[in-house]
Amino acid sequence: MAGLLAGCGTLHVFRSLKGGTVQLPEDALKTAAREIEKAVARGQRDMKIEDRDGVTLNSPEIMQALRTRALRYELVSKLLDSGFACERANGRIGILRSSAYKKATTSQDRDRNALLVMNENQNRWTLYEGLLELNHWPSKALPAIERIFSEARKEEMKPGQKFENEAGAPQAK
Repeated sequence: MAGLLAGCGTLHVFRSLKGGTVQLPEDALKTAAREIEKAVARGQRDMKIEDRDGVTLNSPEIMQALRTRALRYELVSKLLDSGFACERANGRIGILRSSAYKKATTSQDRDRNALLVMNENQNRWTLYEGLLELNHWPSKALPAIERIFSEARKEEMKPGQKFENEAGAPQAK
């Protein structure tokens, strides 16, 4: 079933298949996402992320994923600077494979970039999945979580780095 927006964008309500509803505190999650993405972009491995307003954030798995992301942020940013990668609307990063990418890189570069993207996406997935589990949100909340973190990440991107627009096409910030 589709999620229903309740209020002024502060709360998503998802109908459960068992007849109940689960609420996603969107404003608190947006605030947490901005805080997390700022800390990651600044390379803050020792970030302190507080639970807030119905959003539980702290688990060993989530904190380890965030520390690892902070450690690799410079590499991810360099890949985005190259123009051959894009922040996807689904909350993950992707390589823009093209003939220009193939000409500009060696097979070793492409393997290294693929490993970087795979590891970054795994840590992002750990965050999203961890939030679902910790907060007992239904899997139907996943697209909203991905969108919220994608938007927070776009705020931290440098001019010229690419993200996926609403039409699904890469667009420079």
